[in-house]
Parts: sequence; C-alpha cells; structure tokens
Amino acid sequence: MELTVREAVLRALEQARGARLSGGMLADRLGVSRAAIHKAIGVLRSEGITIDGVPGGGYRLSPEDDSLTAAGVQALLDTIFVGRDMLVMPSLTSTNTVMKERHLDRAHGFVLLAGEQTAGRGRLGRTFCSPAETGVYLTILLHPALPLTHIQLVTIAAAVAVTEAIGQTAGFAPQIKWVNDVLMHDRKIAGILTEATVEGESGAVNSLIVGIGVNLRPNPAWPASVRAVAGALSEFGNPPRRAALAAAILCHFERAYHLLDEARQGELLQQYRSRLCCLNRQVTVTGPAASYEALCTGLDDNGHLLVRDMRGETHTLSTGEISIRL
Repeated sequence: MELTVREAVLRALEQARGARLSGGMLADRLGVSRAAIHKAIGVLRSEGITIDGVPGGGYRLSPEDDSLTAAGVQALLDTIFVGRDMLVMPSLTSTNTVMKERHLDRAHGFVLLAGEQTAGRGRLGRTFCSPAETGVYLTILLHPALPLTHIQLVTIAAAVAVTEAIGQTAGFAPQIKWVNDVLMHDRKIAGILTEATVEGESGAVNSLIVGIGVNLRPNPAWPASVRAVAGALSEFGNPPRRAALAAAILCHFERAYHLLDEARQGELLQQYRSRLCCLNRQVTVTGPAASYEALCTGLDDNGHLLVRDMRGETHTLSTGEISIRL
C-alpha cells in the first residue's frame, strides 16, 4: 500500500525518533518537494502530533509525543502480515465489536486500534473500562488455517506476546493467570478476549478476532473494588508510548502465532508455562456448575489447566475461571 506524503513523513520521523531530519533530507528520501514536506508537517501538527522544528536543524517528534497513528505504529513493525493493514480510530465502542460488525472481510492480520473504547468488553460479559490516554486497545483479525484443536492456543499466543511486549517496552516481566489475564504482583494489567465466527454448515472457523487491552496508567473511573485488583504499567515501570507498545505486541504476536502455523505448539506452551503465576498455588475454580478449592498442578499439551481438588481428584480445565487465593 502506497503511503501518502503525510504518512511517509510520520514514518520517517518515527523511525528516527530522537534525531532531527532536515526538510531537504526528508524531501530527498521521499522523492517529493520541500514544500510538500512543509505541508505534511503542518497537517501532522494540526492532528495533534507534536513535532519540534529548529531553523536549520530539522524536525523531530517531541519526546513527549504519545500520538497513536497507523503510520507511527507501522514504522516500528518487523512483521510480515500482522498490522500491515491497519486502522486507528480516536474512539470506538469496542474494537472487537466494530471488527465483527464492519471488518471481517479484511485481510488476515488486519489490526484495528482505538484511542478509547466507550463500551469495552472483557471475558464472561464483563466490561473493560478504557478511556482515552490510559491504555492501548486493539483487535487483530485472523483467518486461521489451523486445526480446530489449536484455535484455543491463539489466546495463549496472545498472552505470551503481551508479556514479552511489556517486558521489552516497560522494563519488567509480568506473569499470566490462566488462561489470559496478564498480572503484575497479582494485579491485572492486561486482558485478552478471543472470539470466533463459525461457518454454519461446516462448523469451520471463518475468522478469529483477538482483542487486547493493556492499562498504561491507572484509570480514574475504576471503583474501589476494581482498583484493589487492577494495575497499570506506570505503577511498576516506565509506561511506554502507545505506538511503541502496540507495535511490540503485534510483533511478538506474529512470532508466537508462527509457532502454531508451523505445528510447533510445544515451544509456545513451554513459553506460556514459564510465565504462569498459578502453578503450585491454591486457587478457586469457578465453572458452570459449581465452585471449588483446588491446587493448580500443571498444564497439559493442549493448554488445559490441571488442578487437584481437596479430595485428591485431578481435573482438566478447558473452560471456566480461576482466582488465586492470596
């Protein structure tokens, strides 16, 4: 996809973040006139992107700039298909909802990002409060050529990707609570919601959408009950720029998904196990029929959790939820 001059200028500034690029340098690199560069800089500034300009010294993105644009995120990608087609919106009801309503015909790897969600959703019908400038909210569209038994492993791939991206950009190593909550010191800093669309007659999965929300800063709308269990990257490290975190998530997700594509799910599960915070801990298992106390003893080769209840019986969990007893 050919970039506009505005997009190309933003990509060049993003890739050179911290250094200045002169108007002449940008014009030569992009094969356009200096007047076109000057006009593009003006448009970017009008969109709220902070660009420093020094006469004779060139342009650079301000260190305080936290803009979220497709060109800015894509400038940081080293992916083959994830995020190469991307749409960034200032505000959406929910990236998963809008993806299902409007974009299921997009290419494998299409990404939808939002500056805020007004009706964000989590697992089990929960809400995911996601106001502007407090987090990164995105959904990845997949048209998987995977066995049905491996579809559930895509959520595991996303959880691994989020922990690796946070480690890369925020400088600390979070853990995972089965199946897909990302925690730091037992406080949830990110969540994942994977949804499938199924072909009615064959039962085959047409599309898979992977929604990811990461809390960059504490949410002022959190009630006390949520504040006790939720956390944000700024409380444990330096919160990265939204574009940098989004790009890191997409890059790590493609690598994790590649393991499934190549039937190397054992490697993915090994990475996942090493990040699980619930192993060898007492948990409360909540299922459709009842809740019970158990010891988390392991993870099988399908990503199912193994727990031993108080009577000594072992259960294999493919669905349901656990809470860790502190």
